[in-house]
Amino acid sequence: MGQMKVRTNIDELQKRKAEMKDVDSNELSKFENTMKRIKIQNVLLKKEVDQHTEKLETELTKKWEEIHMYTEKGQTEANLLIGSLESKNLKVDDIIQSMDAKKFFVDGVGLVKAMDEADTPPCTKFDSIPIFFPGQITAYNVGSLEKASTKDEIKIIKKLHTQIADVFYMAMADGSGEELWITDQKVLQKVKIEGNSLRIVAQKDIKIFGMAVCPSKDLLLVKRQSLKQISDQTSEVTQSKYEVKGLRLSAVHVNSDGSVTVGAYSGKVVYPAAGRRVVIVMDINGKHETTFEYDRQGNHIFTYVKNITRTKNGNTCVVDKLSEDNRARVVILSEDGDVLNIFNGHPEVNTDKIPFKPIRIITTPIDTIVVSSHNINFLFFINNCGNLIRWCNMSEIGIFYVNTFCISKSGRIYIGCGTPEGSSDNAKIYEVNILDTFELI
Repeated sequence: MGQMKVRTNIDELQKRKAEMKDVDSNELSKFENTMKRIKIQNVLLKKEVDQHTEKLETELTKKWEEIHMYTEKGQTEANLLIGSLESKNLKVDDIIQSMDAKKFFVDGVGLVKAMDEADTPPCTKFDSIPIFFPGQITAYNVGSLEKASTKDEIKIIKKLHTQIADVFYMAMADGSGEELWITDQKVLQKVKIEGNSLRIVAQKDIKIFGMAVCPSKDLLLVKRQSLKQISDQTSEVTQSKYEVKGLRLSAVHVNSDGSVTVGAYSGKVVYPAAGRRVVIVMDINGKHETTFEYDRQGNHIFTYVKNITRTKNGNTCVVDKLSEDNRARVVILSEDGDVLNIFNGHPEVNTDKIPFKPIRIITTPIDTIVVSSHNINFLFFINNCGNLIRWCNMSEIGIFYVNTFCISKSGRIYIGCGTPEGSSDNAKIYEVNILDTFELI
């Protein structure tokens, strides 16, 4: 009996030893991978710092050259005027010394009058050399170490078939996860989830460019010139109280406290941008509280605001489209409007041939930001500071043409997809378990 117990203990210890070896190997791999990412970030930041420093130096040099050219021109003009006046002054002295009355009254008086009328040109106002205010290096722009649970793979819980070809925008209709608003930008449907099927509750032919649900369950729709509102009770379409005069709208987000954030612009959508490009936060009554437009250096922040989400810690996250081919970035702003971070994808995924083209962002209940990509079937997961946690190739789990997503109050996540060009298939919506997979520990 004693020998059997010893043998069992030895077997258990051998098993534990093997497990520890596996853990050591796995953790070493994670260590090396994390160290590699830190070094990549170091190289990228150094490159961006060099580029930004070079830009500042170029701007400063240009400013100095403009001021120096102005001062040299002013000195030259002053010297010419001084020389002219001194020459005339000498002529007046010569006339006085000559004691010639005719010369004095004819030539002298004329010279004195000309000298009196020779005004000194006023100094032109100009912008002085600006002062450099050093920024701070923080975890927002360097990165941070995060613990992330990878206890489960992303799994499809449910696949739902729609009756439209593209789920371009999607929103929870009631918060419970039983009803959804979906649209292909031309047809808007309110659908009820019944098992693995979708039943159309309401449908409207209406062109929209974004949507979000209010705490009242009414739906806000982006109609370029204004925000329309659809009543949850009557389905009546009315003008909302959230107004942005003189600007066109491009995106909308409703926060859990009922505040409404919109993206807006003036003029036409062109690249590079011409005109105003802003993000405006309004309270629940439509009063404008904050406008984000310029950074601390007075430069425009946005090119075209494509999508918006907000985090629990008060940050505003914006998909900013940069070019006609949908290249974009995710800009993270603090409550005060400081640009805390800019997420440009990751070099292991995004290259010159596969540029970063984010299309939608959403914030999960644990304050993780999920980003879908326009050109590749990937989801990126970043923290509320804009630092990458990980990414996921959705094709590997059988989800294709990812467009948009929404989350119910209970934590259910739905992914809305499109279909390939020329396909006669209808779009699908997937319920997945993303929250369990990426919950921070």
